[in-house]
Parts: sequence; C-alpha cells; structure tokens
Amino acid sequence: MPVVTDPATDFDPFAGDEDPDDSEDVVDARPKAVFTCLELTNFLSYKAASLNFGSLVALVGPNASGKSNAVAAIKLLREIPFHGLATAIARRGGFDQLRHRSSGHPYNPALRISFRMGPTSAESYYDLRLRAVSGKRYEVKHEEGRVYLADEMHWFKSDGHKVQYSDFTDSEDPRRTYSLPIPPGQSALTAGGGFATFFIARVLQSMQTVEINPARVGELQDPSSTREFEPDGSNVASMFEALPPPRRAELVDQLSAIVGGIVKIDLQRLADKVTLKFTQETASGRREFLAKQMSDGTLRAFSILLSTLHSSERPGLLIVEEPEVAIHLGALRTLVDILVQHAAHSQVVITTHSADIIDALPLESLRVVWNEAGVSRIAPVAAHTQEPVRKGLITPGELLRSDALDPADS
Repeated sequence: MPVVTDPATDFDPFAGDEDPDDSEDVVDARPKAVFTCLELTNFLSYKAASLNFGSLVALVGPNASGKSNAVAAIKLLREIPFHGLATAIARRGGFDQLRHRSSGHPYNPALRISFRMGPTSAESYYDLRLRAVSGKRYEVKHEEGRVYLADEMHWFKSDGHKVQYSDFTDSEDPRRTYSLPIPPGQSALTAGGGFATFFIARVLQSMQTVEINPARVGELQDPSSTREFEPDGSNVASMFEALPPPRRAELVDQLSAIVGGIVKIDLQRLADKVTLKFTQETASGRREFLAKQMSDGTLRAFSILLSTLHSSERPGLLIVEEPEVAIHLGALRTLVDILVQHAAHSQVVITTHSADIIDALPLESLRVVWNEAGVSRIAPVAAHTQEPVRKGLITPGELLRSDALDPADS
C-alpha cells in the first residue's frame, strides 16, 4: 500500500510543493490519501456499483463492458477542482450523457469517493449528487465532504445554492459554522468552503488518468503549464523538461528496459514549439531521433512512465487505460512490472482486456467488469474461479480467453 505517515505530526496542509531538484527521494515524505472505494449511482452504464481500491487494481473485461465508464467517473472527479464542475461535465459530453438509462428512462447520477489519511484515521469522503432541470441542464442536488485528520474532523455541505462548512482556524469557537453562496451549477470545491473543500480538492487532484495518444506525443507541442499532466500525452515535452535530473535519469533507465538502446532523452526546441529527442545505441553507433520518428509503442511507454514520475509528490492514484495497445509482448511485461513496482509508492488502476497482463498481476488485484442488459457491474473474481488458479491448474488469462473469469456475485 502507499506509504502514509501520521497527519498529526507530519502534515502541513498549506505547504506548497517543494522544489524537488535536489531531492532523490523515491517516496514523498508527506502522507497521501489512500483511496478505498468509488461508488457509482446512475452514472453512464452503472445503475449501482462499487469499486474497491487496493495498492494495485486491474479492471478486466471485454470492450463495452463498462471499464472506461468507471474511469470516466474518476476523470470527472479529478477535473472538478482543476476546471470547475461545468467544464468537467462538458468534457464528458454534457450532463444528459452522464445519466444512466434503464428502459429508456434517465436517472440522476451520483458519485462518492472515499479515502483515509492514515492507517488509524476514520474514512473521509466526497459525495456529489446531481439532478436534471429543464432544457437538459443540471443543478447540484447535494454535495458533501468530510475529512478526518488524526482526532480532527472537517466538513462542508452544499445544497447547490450555498455551502456550509467548519473552519479549523477558528480557535475561539471551532464548532462555529460558516456559509457562502455558490454560483448555479458549480461545485463548492471551486467556490470555496473552508479547509475541507481545499483539502478534498487537493486529494482529487492527486488522481492521474493516462490514455496516451501517440500522435499527440509525436507532434510538435506548444510549451505548456506543468501543473497538470494531460492524459493523452499532449504536453509530455514540457512535463519532461520540468522533471528534476534524478527523475529524468530514472525515466531513461526504465524506458531502456523496455526499448533497448535508449541512453538519453532531451528537450528539443524548434522555433516556438517543443518536442523530445531520443538518443539510442544501434549497431551502427549512436543515433538521434525526434519523437515523431519513434514508434507508437515507444511513445506510449515513455508517456506512461512519465506519468508516474512527473509530480513532486507522485500521483496518489494512477489510472492507466489499456497499456497493451501498440506495445509488443516483451516490452509490455516489463512495463507492467514497472507499474507493479510503482504501486509501492502510489495506488495504481489498470484497465485491460489483455490475458498477458492479467497473468502478470496478483489474482486478488483483479476486478471483473461485465454488462448485463445494458447495466455494468464490478466484482472481484469468484471464489470457485480462484481455486483452480491458486492450485496452478489454469491461469487467469486462460480463463479470460475462454470467457470463464467469473465475477463473485454473478
């Protein structure tokens, strides 16, 4: 599981990101949120489902089973503090597209994500419920968050019009509550609401989704802010430039284990654009290649590795969608091994329908995703399916190929 420390002694909630240039620490010393569960209600293809997290979780299932819809919920939650609720919803196709439909009737969606800030702390959470109003528009029906740090609890609650919250800075009366108005259709996380909204916003921002588009990685890129890793890889050149030297070296070492001969990666400036230059040892000596000259598999692997290293704190929860795409089997196994190692520092979620990836992962990390009559479900592997795997009679990948990787509650 991710390393956590005692929030009562080690956590400074208002500390800025330290300059990591001189640090070679692999694990950030500050505590991280340990995500425990994502609950979906009437969201896209899910009527009601729970995804329980661990240090490493793999969502396994065929195309159109609902894996991407579960990730879409995480993307939505992550983007609220970055871009605001309205933009986060618009990026998912608009509110009407988010609503689950059974027998053609649309229902109002709700999401809840839970986490802990230490092994002995109570479970904190963020809960968001939306409802439709005329014209395919929406409003916030209910929004609430609670944060437990050591023996303190901080909270906020919103009805979509105003937010009430506690404020731990009020030493005269810590039980006093405050209230602020909220613009229609917006979240309290961006409108403001005391310590709890600030803290939960930081927790949601610590989630990182990765769905690399090699074409976006290979093209010349505009210099960009390095506050946020773009999931499609469209700002990897700027993100790489911002890496401290020790992490650049770590990235080169990891990539060379996947793509033989890589010895150096540099930022290349071309007029007002930036790209990456890869130096590779070949049979004819060292050669240099711009990103657009590298294979799709190399660019995907590089970008996935960069996503694990770009933050001074490293992502609290890293979601990698279908890492198997465009990466050959030998390199894929190495990449999965690196992601498994990364799970010692940050929680990792992988979506896949690759039997080879499934065979490289612990059986207990698998979550089967399937769809019945237009409703997606998530569950661990059934006990009767686990038994022959543990006895070495068959592998999870072989079960997947034969459509026999049964979920626990099917």
